[in-house]
Amino acid sequence: MSFEPIFSQKMLVPYSVMGANNHVRMDRLLSVFQDAAGIHAHQMGVSGFDLAQNQLKWVISRYQIRVNQPLQWPGPYELRTWRFPWKNLYEIRQFEMLSPDGVPHIQALSVWVMVKAANTRPVRLSYHMPPELMTQTGTPPDLWANTFDFVRWDHEAQFPVRIHDLDLNQHVNNTTYATWALETLPMPWLFNHVPVTLVINFLKETFYPGTVSVKTCVSDHTDPVTTRHGIFDESGDETLAVLTLTWKPNPHVPV
Repeated sequence: MSFEPIFSQKMLVPYSVMGANNHVRMDRLLSVFQDAAGIHAHQMGVSGFDLAQNQLKWVISRYQIRVNQPLQWPGPYELRTWRFPWKNLYEIRQFEMLSPDGVPHIQALSVWVMVKAANTRPVRLSYHMPPELMTQTGTPPDLWANTFDFVRWDHEAQFPVRIHDLDLNQHVNNTTYATWALETLPMPWLFNHVPVTLVINFLKETFYPGTVSVKTCVSDHTDPVTTRHGIFDESGDETLAVLTLTWKPNPHVPV
């Protein structure tokens, strides 16, 4: 098997990822990362399609994104991604988007778990990964805090699970959780702020058909401004995902 430890591609910022506030949408950014990771995993023989042949699948546990500098449309930028195993259970995949002079505008980290497709039980990576992939090493991840007790909230909304929210694993794709969370914030608020960091913990899979409830708490008087989002199943008893975002004022909006 021949592959590069670091997957790199030159890219222009797709117009489709730009939001109404003149900044890249966080949910669309997840799609950009997912596409690059998928190509790299395919080169290594461990893509979702490869795992499906062995009744296995990847499930996402966490995403963390930091925007050091906003992306300027149309770019260009260099997108880089690499991976390494952690504790023989987690697949750590990191990303960065660099300007032509090598400045990292965006840095991200994701945590994946390989599970049996039949019952979603985690498996040890060394039993199912090519040996050469188990020798790659990296710094243990710095996992940001992302816990919150939703005893009160400022915004709430319900969303139906659509067929087009599903991915190869027949569950809601990770990008949709970010879309649901951001959709609860009022448009004027979103126009006045741009995200700096995002962390998502994926706790349970979501399937079609169904409805999810999203509760959002806004802390406008903290530094930085923070929003916390809980995504719950239709009954409200099961927490599906928890998200925390920090924000700064949108420089394109006059003060």
